[in-house]
Amino acid sequence: MRRLSPILILGLGSLWGLNTSLMKMAGLEGVAAIGLTTLQMSGAGIILWAFCRFRGVHLKFDRDHMFYYFVVGIIGTAVPSANLANSLRELPAGVMVLAIATVPLLTYLGSLIFRMERFDVGRLIGVLLGLGGVLLIVIPSTSLPEPEDTGWFLIGLLTPLFYATSSIAAAKLRPANAESAGLAAGMCLMIAIVLWPLSLAVGQDYVPDFSMLGLADLCIAIVAVNTCLAYILFFELIRAVGPVSISVVGYVVTLTGILFGMFFFAETHSWWVWGAAGLIFMGLAFVNGRQAAGAIMNTVRQ
Repeated sequence: MRRLSPILILGLGSLWGLNTSLMKMAGLEGVAAIGLTTLQMSGAGIILWAFCRFRGVHLKFDRDHMFYYFVVGIIGTAVPSANLANSLRELPAGVMVLAIATVPLLTYLGSLIFRMERFDVGRLIGVLLGLGGVLLIVIPSTSLPEPEDTGWFLIGLLTPLFYATSSIAAAKLRPANAESAGLAAGMCLMIAIVLWPLSLAVGQDYVPDFSMLGLADLCIAIVAVNTCLAYILFFELIRAVGPVSISVVGYVVTLTGILFGMFFFAETHSWWVWGAAGLIFMGLAFVNGRQAAGAIMNTVRQ
């Protein structure tokens, strides 16, 4: 596992990068954001539950676990996922991937606020570079395909903000002696239980017609399987090489997300967007790139 970690990190980032384009494709086929997120988490939760049964991992539903599922699952996963699906209906997949790439930068800022990280000038420079990349997308009127897309991009930025909040909450609220796979399964199932009645109430439910499955159904099925595989791969890599090494997956997600968007939707981007991508990549490198790359090389040598 350690020697294969660079290849597995590439695979993990590719799964997440592909999901962005698949979610956009399902949305363009008419699947509403909440309905899409509901099916994604339902499928992933069932597969992860079966995986836990196979591994002998018991799902727990005591007070601490339920609070964890609610905060990390509903607030930190379901809400940003639905917002991502909704924003992708209006924005290029490559642009939304750049927004998601700011998660490590926002996580570092939040960790400073909660005193989980030490202040470092280099990492602060990284955060400012990432902010500069976001401004290159927001400020110029010609950076996005349509001028009104700026408003959608600002709404889309809520997704990385919630994801960063989820990362901090996951570290602060993790129950003692909890199994990672069990937490993932319980979280996905909790999301599904909450979202099914909500999707019905707001008229955004989506149930596939199994007698005549279409492109949207195929996309949702792949997204659910990808989500499950990504969770399992993520937890196994955490166990094998540690969280620092995993942080470079953000580079892979950004790059593959842009490439998949160009492949599936023939997306083209302005020089402002490419400049923003460069600044965000530089920001990630300042925040955690050097440390993560060094950690990967150390584990491969062992």
